[in-house]
Amino acid sequence: MARTKHPASRTRNHTKPTGVATAGTATSSAAATPTRRSPRSPAAKTSPRQAGRQKKKYRHRPGTVALREIRHFQRTWKLLIPAAPFIRLVKEISNFYTLDVTRWTAEALVALQECIW
Repeated sequence: MARTKHPASRTRNHTKPTGVATAGTATSSAAATPTRRSPRSPAAKTSPRQAGRQKKKYRHRPGTVALREIRHFQRTWKLLIPAAPFIRLVKEISNFYTLDVTRWTAEALVALQECIW
């Protein structure tokens, strides 16, 4: 017979309500009903020891934000000058300085454009 996986049984909090009696103990009608607390006033919520302290701002571990920024900027990048005008500008400048360089590879132009940013 083939083996099958059996899912683990889920455990639940098996806490008994405060007003429920267990077997063997006597209960009265007053003990069976749960007591309700009155809502606290706003002044009572802040205790004297917490009045001077503010909640600490959450800080990420060193390097976590840097890695997130690296991932973000590797995913999305924006060039300052669009590709076609930049290529025309590079060819114009290279023709101004020398007539020997007339051909550019696509990789060289992309590398120039990325290093300008």
